[in-house]
Amino acid sequence: MKIRIDPRTDTFLLDHVVAGAPLLPTVMQLDLTARALRACRTDLEAPGGILLRDVVVGAPVRFERPGPRELHLVSRCCSQGRAEPSAVSCELRSPGEPAVHLTAVAERVLRPALGLGARSQGGRTGPLPCGPNLVYPPFFHGATFAVVGTFGRSTAGMAAQLAVGLRPLRWATAETVLRPRLLELLLQCCGLWELADSGRMMIPAAIERVYWHPDSLAAGPEGPAVACVAPRPGPGDGGRAFDGQVLGPDGAVLVTMAGYRTTDLGLVPDLDHATRLRRCLDAPRLAGLPAAEPAAPPTADAVVS
Repeated sequence: MKIRIDPRTDTFLLDHVVAGAPLLPTVMQLDLTARALRACRTDLEAPGGILLRDVVVGAPVRFERPGPRELHLVSRCCSQGRAEPSAVSCELRSPGEPAVHLTAVAERVLRPALGLGARSQGGRTGPLPCGPNLVYPPFFHGATFAVVGTFGRSTAGMAAQLAVGLRPLRWATAETVLRPRLLELLLQCCGLWELADSGRMMIPAAIERVYWHPDSLAAGPEGPAVACVAPRPGPGDGGRAFDGQVLGPDGAVLVTMAGYRTTDLGLVPDLDHATRLRRCLDAPRLAGLPAAEPAAPPTADAVVS
């Protein structure tokens, strides 16, 4: 699949600029993998949701020069012993370049995942204590991706409320398949934890699994939501990974994420900002906010077609 992306028409890119050049956000790259799944599976609109797994983020998609660039989404349908394809393995590449921008497997879920309740077991909370002035800057996200409205500590980690009044987010030639800003809210919530802990700006490296529950695909684009994340030891390298979920206004789970890992952007740590951030976060914790669910998203054997 050939994909043409142009900052002049895909204007969301102008709100995701690092070192003077627009970068294609990871969440939008994952939306392209979901597009490949939709192209492979005409019955994608089944009630179970969408599972993306084994996500590895590689070389960034940078727009160093004005004008469009072409990307190739190389996809392969995987039947896994079934009569019809149940998953699509994807690689996002630039033609003529050896580096891979992103790899992932997209699966259509046949039914909602058992053992992952459609509603959080925790309650909701009042206003979170910290505001977006502690996020933008140092985060490099412009208005389209300034998704954090308020944030603070939760029982086991960090929570962030989705900002209101966000600009519309769509491709120049099509609507998004997923609601990418729900995952962006989770990733930025993890980034705030990392920033407060070390003063470093971290960017995505890998995600074990992210499950888009049916309610996330049916909900309107601007509905309220809150992300809850919690860190845990990473897989054998001394780092950490994050698990989390996004909840809708009635407590319905919209997105579940497991095993998110980051890498250092390479900027000088901003220890002064980290200190200000910790002072805000060290206010009394919010007893009513649910912790991130420890349960993993659905396995392929259990719930995909």
